[in-house]
Amino acid sequence: MQSRESTAAKVLEETGAVLLHPYNDGRIISGQGTISLELLEQAPQIDTIIAPISGGGLISGVALAAKFINPAIRILAAEPKGANDAAQSKAAGKIITLPETNTVADGLRAFLGDLTWPIVRDFVDDVITVEDNEIIEAMKLCYEILKVAVEPSGAIGLAAVLSNGFKNNQAFKDCSHIGIILSGGNVDLGPLWESFESKDDD
Repeated sequence: MQSRESTAAKVLEETGAVLLHPYNDGRIISGQGTISLELLEQAPQIDTIIAPISGGGLISGVALAAKFINPAIRILAAEPKGANDAAQSKAAGKIITLPETNTVADGLRAFLGDLTWPIVRDFVDDVITVEDNEIIEAMKLCYEILKVAVEPSGAIGLAAVLSNGFKNNQAFKDCSHIGIILSGGNVDLGPLWESFESKDDD
C-alpha cells in the first residue's frame, strides 16, 4: 500500500495528472451506488445485500443507494479474518488499521478512509468475517455451478452467506431474499493449472 501511494504521488508530480482514489472518493462511491439501483430494479424483493469490504468504496455506494430506495434493507459486509479491520472498526466505533494483513483475498487488504468510514459506520448493519478456506470453497462453487470467473475477493460475499457465522446467527434468521455482489475476476490461472498438473503426476 505504501509503495503504491508513493508511486502514485511521483506520477502526479511528474505529469500533473489528477488522482482518482480507488475507494475514498465521492465519485467512486456514487458510481458504485448504481449496483444497488440495478439490483433492486431487477429484484425489488431483496431484503439483504452482502458485498465485500476493504477500503469501503464499493459497499459505501451500495449501502447509500440501497437504503435510499429501501430504508429497511439490511446491508452486510464480508471480510477476511486475516484482514478484519472493518469488523474491528465497527466494534470500536473508530477506524482501526492493522500492522499487517494475511489473506488469499489480496484485493481486500486496504483500510477504510475518512469518507468511507462514516458511511460504513452508519449504514452497514454488520460485518461477517470468514476464513480463507471458506473463501476458496465459495470461489470453487462460483466456477463449478455458476460458471462465473471470480477472484477470492469477489467470492467472499458468497463465502459469508454460506458460513456458520451467518447461518447460526439469529440476527440474520429473517434474511430470506439475499443479493450477493460478486466483484472482481482477476485470477492468475497459472498456479491453478499447476495444481491440476501436480495432481495428475500423483
